[in-house]
Amino acid sequence: MNTVISKIFIPFLFLSLSFQCLAGDDFYEQSQRGWFWHEAPPEVVEPEELEPESPPEKPEEKMVNIDVKWIKKNLPILQNKAIENPTTENLGAFYAAQRLMLDYSSNFANKSGDFFRKEANWLSEDHRRPTESFMLNRFKSDLLKAQEPVIKKVATQAGIWFFFSSSCPYCLKQLPLIQYLSKEYNINVLYISLDGGSIPGIPDDKVVIDVVGKATSQFNVTVTPTTYLVSNDASKFELLSNGVSALPKIQNALVQIAHKFDWINDDEYKSVQAVRRSNVLDSGLLQIKESELNNSEFLYNALQSRVDLSISPIGTPISLGIKK
Repeated sequence: MNTVISKIFIPFLFLSLSFQCLAGDDFYEQSQRGWFWHEAPPEVVEPEELEPESPPEKPEEKMVNIDVKWIKKNLPILQNKAIENPTTENLGAFYAAQRLMLDYSSNFANKSGDFFRKEANWLSEDHRRPTESFMLNRFKSDLLKAQEPVIKKVATQAGIWFFFSSSCPYCLKQLPLIQYLSKEYNINVLYISLDGGSIPGIPDDKVVIDVVGKATSQFNVTVTPTTYLVSNDASKFELLSNGVSALPKIQNALVQIAHKFDWINDDEYKSVQAVRRSNVLDSGLLQIKESELNNSEFLYNALQSRVDLSISPIGTPISLGIKK
């Protein structure tokens, strides 16, 4: 019996002593709180409310200027898209872009008109050939007067060979103009018949027959009428007209050929041009310093300094100062 009690009591004793050792002095210090004390519940610290995070700001989208550069690049794309798929949206996009380009063009045209009228009349094509009807008629009349001595000079060194056939209706239309050149400028005309016949109004003593086609082959005649300007010794020749041609066209061709063969000089050639030269390139190639390439005003002034308006058909340039 005692043995059983000892076996139960001894472990319990060790357990009690172990508890006191674990509690230590803190257990006895708590007696100061008295018999009727209680622990205040620990203060509950509520978590701070976090402000909801705002969504990240979208980066500012880049704006595209719908300018001339953009339209030139994208208008063909819009057009192709509208052609391949002509929906209302695609057609609208193309024609809207086209309308904008037309507005740019209209603005450019209006500003250009003001520019030529106010600032740069010297650049106008009217100084090369008038565009107003009343001045153009006067210009043509003056041109015919200037051509007379020049073509008469050519007539002393060359003549006209007129290839025709008696059954050619177009030869009948060309003949009066050839005869006018002969009468007005004293140019010798040789009439070459390809079929052995003639046309009323052609002097018999001026007709040469080329039935075998020797001259026709040499001059590469493929249609009638055909007109050549040929030197008096027949060593130089060039085509004046192939088929029916108007008188001014024949006269201009005649002068150009004569200048090519040095039958007239440069001044004589310039005096009968239907479009006057501005002589910008007469002093050689226009050169500008590389540092001035982006300076629009510099290019404008450099070009203006070369333009010669002394032969302008619409005005006489003034010289500053008192004429002595």
